[in-house]
Amino acid sequence: MADQDAILHIEIVTPDGVDYEGEADLVVVPGLEGELGIMAHHEPLISLLAIGETRVRTPEGLYEHIATGLGYAEVLFNRVRVVCDSAERSVEIDTLRAEAARRRAEERLATAADPAARAEIDFYRAEQALRRATNRIKVAQRRAGDAPARG
Repeated sequence: MADQDAILHIEIVTPDGVDYEGEADLVVVPGLEGELGIMAHHEPLISLLAIGETRVRTPEGLYEHIATGLGYAEVLFNRVRVVCDSAERSVEIDTLRAEAARRRAEERLATAADPAARAEIDFYRAEQALRRATNRIKVAQRRAGDAPARG
């Protein structure tokens, strides 16, 4: 067990409500310029977040892997609040659905050179859909409790 003085309270909030809430001794979020590691007594912070994997290490040393969308993180008084457009724990991700979403996004992006497709397809949204699907697949391959893979 971790020292109670070294504990963070983490909350991940989406438009659907609170998706995750618990205690942690380490939270790693996907910042726009790279990952941000947050431990107890971190300086107050607000940071924009990219689509990526949020990792929560519980006081018992187990990891929760969560696919999170665009948003921001707020750190204040040993509390971390992640506000994002989507969040899914690794064990909740439907990999078949994520694979299908990735294929659809790749098909849309493959038509980028076609002028007729440019008039009908929002390529920014297709790129974001591809990032979300790829992230969900990567996070789904993790299991709750596993330490993050290196590299």
